[in-house]
Amino acid sequence: MREYQPWDDSWQDQLVYIMVPYEIDMPVEVPSDFAYPIFLGAFEKKLGGDDFWKAIAGAMVYVIGHQPNHKDVPSYIKWLNSYNSDLVRELIYDGAEQASKDSLETAMWLFQAAVLLDPQIAEAHFNLGLAYYQLGLSLIKKGKKEEGESCFNQATQYLENAVELDPQLSLAYYNLGFIHKQMGRQDESKKCIEKGILLGLDKLPQHEQGENSNSQKE
Repeated sequence: MREYQPWDDSWQDQLVYIMVPYEIDMPVEVPSDFAYPIFLGAFEKKLGGDDFWKAIAGAMVYVIGHQPNHKDVPSYIKWLNSYNSDLVRELIYDGAEQASKDSLETAMWLFQAAVLLDPQIAEAHFNLGLAYYQLGLSLIKKGKKEEGESCFNQATQYLENAVELDPQLSLAYYNLGFIHKQMGRQDESKKCIEKGILLGLDKLPQHEQGENSNSQKE
């Protein structure tokens, strides 16, 4: 089974690909045969200047978020990182905002784009894993067991990426524990949750740890 995504290929109908004449000032140098994606709506508005390049950047993010194996993804990543060095953080922030509104589909492609733009940021992997976990829970509740478990598998991979990049990320261990429990892997669940608890306690100030231990003795 192909790993589950909450969208089909219809998103591609929203985009066109254009060649930009070299007499136009470009924010990033590209090969002469480079085709820029742009939303149909933005193209029809005949945007110019900064608005045009922002629309191009948004379309590139949209493509790499929805189809990470697209043939032009490496070129788009290079272009976007040159165009806006703060883009990854912006995408993580925007994705978290969408997730807080239960717009998981939007959150997921934003986080996916962030992961591709900079695979070394644990926060991007963590948030994408959490979004897949939440989507999996939703699908299971709707009786879509196979799709839900596919989301759990993807969530596991991204959360494992997160703790590999940041071994102190206690929340990632907690969520891995909950996913393993959902999948019936009780031993793995216990280990991850215990690891998350230990890391969480290590982050508490010393006086709070003392108070907690005293209260347990009482």
